[in-house]
Amino acid sequence: MKSSEDKQRLISKFNEIQEEILKIGWNGIIEKYHPDMNCDNVDAVKTFKLYKSIYENMRKRMIVHC
Repeated sequence: MKSSEDKQRLISKFNEIQEEILKIGWNGIIEKYHPDMNCDNVDAVKTFKLYKSIYENMRKRMIVHC
């Protein structure tokens, strides 16, 4: 049962990130999460890579649907 909860939590996080990307755009994500602009944040690289992979996934889906 726990894996179902984990999957649901991951899907929820993925949807939140997609909404944020759509709301502020990719340039806003770069300004907010890029490791070079957030030197004091130790998780900046990990967070930025997560956002970048989701953004790339969204782009691929949009290209396929067009």
